[in-house]
Formats: sequence, structure tokens, C-alpha cells
Amino acid sequence: MEETFKRINKITGKPFKPGFQDDSGRVFLRYLNKHGNDGYYLEEWKKDMESFLKKARELNINYD
Repeated sequence: MEETFKRINKITGKPFKPGFQDDSGRVFLRYLNKHGNDGYYLEEWKKDMESFLKKARELNINYD
């Protein structure tokens, strides 16, 4: 995936990484290989860390 089409995390200044938790408690899982109307890749977020961990294991996604 091209980095230029990934939305930038305002806190880090870099694209979102799996496991990033925002202020509302949502956890970033991954970018999807599909563009939204804004030109960026669509993103998949999970409602909490428990949901994130379950899906990350299913998809074999590395996170720190």
C-alpha cells in the first residue's frame, strides 16, 4: 500500500499503526485496500482493545 494514501495520525505525524487507541477508546486495526471519497484508504477501527485483539489474531496482524 502506498503511504501517500494513508491518513496521518495528528499525534505522531505518521500513518496510523495497528493498536493505536484514540481518545474515544477505539483501536486502529488496519487500512483497507480501497479508497474513500476523500482519496485516502478506508480504515478499520475496533470499538475496544478486546475486539481489536480478537480480530488482530484472526488476521495475523502484528502490533506493538
